[in-house]
Amino acid sequence: MRRSIILVLLFIRPAFATDVKITDITNTAIVVHEVFIDYGGLMGDKEMDGIRLYQGEAIVTAKWSNIQTITITGKAASPAPDRLKADIVPRKGARISTTLLNKGRMKLSGKTDLGDYAIDLDKVRVIEPLQQE
Repeated sequence: MRRSIILVLLFIRPAFATDVKITDITNTAIVVHEVFIDYGGLMGDKEMDGIRLYQGEAIVTAKWSNIQTITITGKAASPAPDRLKADIVPRKGARISTTLLNKGRMKLSGKTDLGDYAIDLDKVRVIEPLQQE
């Protein structure tokens, strides 16, 4: 019984996964299904629920369901020039200027109508989570 419950949960997960519209630095826009961000690591560090960013010195996972758009605006100035700057428009509240967590691969991945999709976050211009109907 326990094994069948686990299998059912594994198959249910994609039904609740988020779809996003990605616009890259060439202004190509595409809808990506079952999106996740691969931060790499030996054990595989994949974030399926949102994107990791800094608020002050804290690391926060901003949930896709709370985000209207993320616009990546370039590289941060010192003291952290390896971080990507971003403006986030939440579904509720005021615009937030922040930097994204810089860790590992930083590759946004998922599926499109043509197949598997992967792009480095520094090649992304806008991420727009799509509302679930």
